[in-house]
Amino acid sequence: MSIHPHPSPASAGAALPALRCRPKQLPLLLALVGVSRICLAQSAGADAVGVTVLAPVAVNAARETGVTPVAGVVAHVTRTATKTDTPISEIPQAVSVVTRDQMDQQNVHSVGDSLRYTSGVYADSRIGGVLESVFLRGFGGFAAAATSPQFLDGLPLPMGISWAAPVIDPSVLQRIEVLHGPASVLYGQASPGGIVNLTSKLPTAKPYHELAVETGSRGRAQGSLDFGGPLTDDGVWSYRLNAMARRDDEQTDHGKEQRIVVAPTLQWKPDASTKLTVFGLYQNDPANTFPGWLPAAGTLTAGPAGRIPTRFFPGEPDFDGYDRRQYLLGYAFEHRFDDTWTIRQNVRYTHLGVDFRGVAIDFSSPFGATPGVLNRDASWSREQVNSVTVDQQVEARLRTGPLRHTVLAGLAWDHENADITASGYGLAPSIDYLNPSYGLPLALPAVAQRSRQREDRLGVYVQDQIRVGRWAFTLGGRQDWTRTTTDDELGGSANRQSNRAFTGRVGGVYEFDNGLSPYASYSTSFQPTLGTDFGGQPFVPTRAKQSEIGVRYEPPGWNAAITLAGFDIDERNVIVMDPDHPFSNIQQGQVRSRGIEVEAHAKLMDRLDAIVAYTWLDTIDTEDSNAASVGKRLPAVPRQMASVWLNYATPVGLTLGGGLRYVGRSAGDTANTFDVPAVTLVDLALGYDLRAWRPALKGWRAAAHVNNLFDRTYVSSCFSAGGCFYGQRRSVTGSLTYQW
Repeated sequence: MSIHPHPSPASAGAALPALRCRPKQLPLLLALVGVSRICLAQSAGADAVGVTVLAPVAVNAARETGVTPVAGVVAHVTRTATKTDTPISEIPQAVSVVTRDQMDQQNVHSVGDSLRYTSGVYADSRIGGVLESVFLRGFGGFAAAATSPQFLDGLPLPMGISWAAPVIDPSVLQRIEVLHGPASVLYGQASPGGIVNLTSKLPTAKPYHELAVETGSRGRAQGSLDFGGPLTDDGVWSYRLNAMARRDDEQTDHGKEQRIVVAPTLQWKPDASTKLTVFGLYQNDPANTFPGWLPAAGTLTAGPAGRIPTRFFPGEPDFDGYDRRQYLLGYAFEHRFDDTWTIRQNVRYTHLGVDFRGVAIDFSSPFGATPGVLNRDASWSREQVNSVTVDQQVEARLRTGPLRHTVLAGLAWDHENADITASGYGLAPSIDYLNPSYGLPLALPAVAQRSRQREDRLGVYVQDQIRVGRWAFTLGGRQDWTRTTTDDELGGSANRQSNRAFTGRVGGVYEFDNGLSPYASYSTSFQPTLGTDFGGQPFVPTRAKQSEIGVRYEPPGWNAAITLAGFDIDERNVIVMDPDHPFSNIQQGQVRSRGIEVEAHAKLMDRLDAIVAYTWLDTIDTEDSNAASVGKRLPAVPRQMASVWLNYATPVGLTLGGGLRYVGRSAGDTANTFDVPAVTLVDLALGYDLRAWRPALKGWRAAAHVNNLFDRTYVSSCFSAGGCFYGQRRSVTGSLTYQW
């Protein structure tokens, strides 16, 4: 059960398929009061002596889909993996689902927070909610190499040229799905390590209202609402409205975070075959600061003047700022013609604007001549990004002899315009980290870049999911074309680049009747790479291929799912430095990532939610222009990660939750000259249903959460000797929620 012991706003009351009792279903229905007797009566037959034949009884149960709420932490259906609602047990690739209940139990404030207990994912490489950066199966990085949660409701989110990156607040999300490994066969350009797809909250069939306030350490103040329900008596029109406002101070002096979110959704459902959902999102992150990097000497080890305090702010309070504005407007249309044919169209317009100014440590030469003094640089940028995304799908459910097919054909088109005006790095006054003094004169760096980038992407894909007996096969292919034009308005030049790529996936699963489902798959991916080499030759896309084998186990009679996966990913055409021309790059790099993932979600004893995850990774540079880098581990990728989350709901209204997170040792730079040590962190959650104290307080609940309970001081990651990030110190929050 959730740390909040009230039901989530599932679409109860909607038209659902009736379940009739059959003897084979008996073990799954014993928990339903009175149903077992009915089933036994049916199985005995009408002529049995002393048995009265009862009329069939229909039991309504919510049918899980890839976008609907899930009670607890165990999801059995995914939409991300195939773009169709498919049981996870039939997917020949590892899939992780973070449910809304899990997010509430852990009181997450970012997508990265939500992924802390997910295998194969490292989302704590740096603190702060300004930018979301995740490592998926070892692939990720910093700056231009960073991997962001880049899909919302199956459609890509636009990325800017420099500092403009979208971030979606988890308060508007129903679930988060991670498809591990290459996903280009359905989504086009994507990281070989996988994708993170965010699923928005949808209108509810029954009235649902929730108001919440939250406070905590570092001056946190937050208020939110979540309303939903039908707008008409017949339920044809329904809505959902989420809103949230928050301010918070970072763990550094002068650090701050502010956010305003409003997300309205309207749904029109005239019949069971037609559905139109119109959604919008406004999110403004005004006057935030970016938590910058610090040198390894002073964080991992003692610096020239001792340790750098975790509260030390390396920027300038009167200069630094990160202001992001996001507007999203779109719709999702679905119509089922009959039992065979269904069409879908998903469309979204996105605007992203970012104003950034920051002073940061010079990571190439961090220390000044005086012990304790750090060299700093200043920079700024203004970016605007506008995009339109369309995904048109046709689904057909067919039979050919003993084969049952779910065929999906799609056409995906994206158009993106990005404009940037930015400075280079200018000198900023140095600072003493033990006795910082702010407010010294700082000259605004001159404009170094003014450019406009236009990108068009077109993809055509086909997928066939085949069922025959206990076998489930998935076959798919996609052809992509990309065209990018970059106009340098300062230099008066233009660069045009066109690429094409074919990607595919083939896999199979065999489902035993004891709940075991072994699988194997092969898949490929691509990512366009902008720029040219020293000779002016445009770069080609990076390519990756993955082989994966695994086994799932869903114990009969249990609400549990366990996945064990092993994978081998090779990425080629990676950009590395040109050894003959130091200020140019060439495509000669290759990276290999091998690993094992274990993940289990379970509901135990009806009151205990459990999540267990383990990851072992071996991610190395296998080919590089710098021979010294070959065979070395990629920085910021932990060799091992493990986590356990337990949440127990007592019969007296009290819920107790706790988690243990282990992050193993990682390389600190590309040459592997030093390591970032391992760390173990503890999280705690408490909740209380106030109705258990006084029935008049029905709908009220209180909760408290503590992250990093023992206040461990640690470094979460480094990308060089001059660039390391402190991890999040202890944070405490308390909340009060009213639901009706």
